[in-house]
Amino acid sequence: MRSRGSTEPETIDAFMLRILQSIDGYWTRTFAPADLPEPRVGFQAVAPGAVQLTACGHAANDDAAFYCAADDTIYVAQVFAAALFRGVLRGLPGEREGYGRAAGDFAVAYVLAHEYAHNLQQELGVFDNTVSRSAKPYELHADCFAGTWAHSVFEAGLLEPGDIEEATNAAFAVGDFDVGNAQHHGTPEERAAALLTGYERGEPARCNAFLESA
Repeated sequence: MRSRGSTEPETIDAFMLRILQSIDGYWTRTFAPADLPEPRVGFQAVAPGAVQLTACGHAANDDAAFYCAADDTIYVAQVFAAALFRGVLRGLPGEREGYGRAAGDFAVAYVLAHEYAHNLQQELGVFDNTVSRSAKPYELHADCFAGTWAHSVFEAGLLEPGDIEEATNAAFAVGDFDVGNAQHHGTPEERAAALLTGYERGEPARCNAFLESA
């Protein structure tokens, strides 16, 4: 993704904030015609070595990349994001099984857009913080929402060659095969397909299909 008019080095924090501003702007524009309120969410970049308490019953550390509905905040560790950006992040379930490769600026952007989508699910009442029988429908729905934002970046002429491949490879890499677990997020193929469903036309309504099994 290009940063037009900027030649200065960019910190990982500045990059993440820039991407979140783009994501927030897209969803604000998308919500306005439906008379929905402007989305609001907090963001915390977790410093290297820090352990930050959250309202979700677990702390954010160097591995953090999640949305906490209880305090309405996205937590992403600087160490995690920088490793993902540089392509040196290891241990993702799909990648361990030979699926995808988590690397690049648009891989980071995909993660941010996915976590922002969980905030939208909260604001839209898609889930109500109760224990559901499976997390997968909500995770695939969030992947699809991330794809619709990526489509808006394409329409704005800001995609670089390889950006969507980076995001798709990251979606493959974060997929898992723990299908018997309620926290199963979707297989690599399912996660990549959900992202591309959103990206294909940029229509958020198409993402509702992923919620049908919730």
